[in-house]
Amino acid sequence: MIRLDIPTLEQISAGLIKVQACQGRLYPYPQDLQLGYDRVVLAFLVGGKALDVPDSIPKFYELCEQPFEEWGVEIDDEIDSSDSLLFLGEPTELTIELAEAFGGSVLSQEQTKIATELLQHCQSHPQGVQIYTKFRRFIIEHPVLSNQEFVKAKGDFGLGVGLSDLLDECYEPVPSCYELEGNFYACPYCHALAGVNPQGQVIANSSCNRCPPGRRLKRKVKLPSDCLKLKRGIERFWFYPGRAEIQLFQKLVDLGLEVELYPECDRYDLRIKFPDGEVWALDLKDYSNPYLLVRNLGDEPIPSEPPWDVAYIVIPAERKKDRPAYLKELKSRWRWENVKPVFDDAVFALAKKKAGVREVEVQASETGVESDTPPTNSKQSYTNTEGDTRSTNSKGGEEKSTKRDKSPTKNKGRKT
Repeated sequence: MIRLDIPTLEQISAGLIKVQACQGRLYPYPQDLQLGYDRVVLAFLVGGKALDVPDSIPKFYELCEQPFEEWGVEIDDEIDSSDSLLFLGEPTELTIELAEAFGGSVLSQEQTKIATELLQHCQSHPQGVQIYTKFRRFIIEHPVLSNQEFVKAKGDFGLGVGLSDLLDECYEPVPSCYELEGNFYACPYCHALAGVNPQGQVIANSSCNRCPPGRRLKRKVKLPSDCLKLKRGIERFWFYPGRAEIQLFQKLVDLGLEVELYPECDRYDLRIKFPDGEVWALDLKDYSNPYLLVRNLGDEPIPSEPPWDVAYIVIPAERKKDRPAYLKELKSRWRWENVKPVFDDAVFALAKKKAGVREVEVQASETGVESDTPPTNSKQSYTNTEGDTRSTNSKGGEEKSTKRDKSPTKNKGRKT
């Protein structure tokens, strides 16, 4: 049986994302895609199946729309054979994660450039931390804007703040491929732009994990004809994981806890100070593949400053729907003693219990936490710092999640 290793899939993924950055234009072929295709051809030749190999890059590009199990190859056990690299011409979550493991992608470079500019601006401003938090929350809460809303936002972030031009780098006009009979639509679950399939149906996009990608949306939100959308890199690395960050932040604030969002301009995501003085650091990571999450964490999953006593890498609980063994798989590769992986519903239950709130609704044993004893960083001590505990009203509850589609065209493939 022909076997493709993960480095080959990583290189192919990096090339596919470069194609997407060129609005789907294949030629001239990106070098990574060419080299990845050459490795696939070699694998078929060595495996004695020269007649089965796609005879051109365009044919191989079409094959990337199919799940791996349709390729006639074996892949690493860490990758689900029902995953695909493309979904209606768009890189899947898995593709983005593989490209990150390969050494970064144009999508991560896009968001890194904007994040660097935002940090540089905020570090030189007397209210930099507050401005940083406000800007990030605006992006998370506005995946799509009408032109009128965009002009107003530019005014708000321009006058006295100086971030008007940076907002220009985050949004772009909606491409015509998202248009259906003269209208654009948003997903009722994540509120991001909804896609349109070849059959002329409004469908769930490939990064919203509330509904199976490609599923026709019975409910949808009509958008203005002049709307703008977040650029793909910002959407992928800020908006989607940011939704879980904001939701958890609001729930913790509602417990009466002192919670700081993006402390010191996003050293990590949430910093909680409990009444007894203990401090928790939380950093949310939204990866479809737990093994690729571990590979991308680096040597220090959570920075030591601002200081903390307990630290968690937090994963959205929705990931359990597609991958019930997600946490078990993650822990099988875990190598950090002072930071522990946990689902967001479980860490909320632990925080609720520690805060002394009665009737904890979610027991840790049922949500992926092995014990109620959190990991501690014995080398670090807490020094009193003031956190920004301001919050806004949370949005109304969303509909109950639809059961995930288990068909072969499913895209499991979505950090922060």
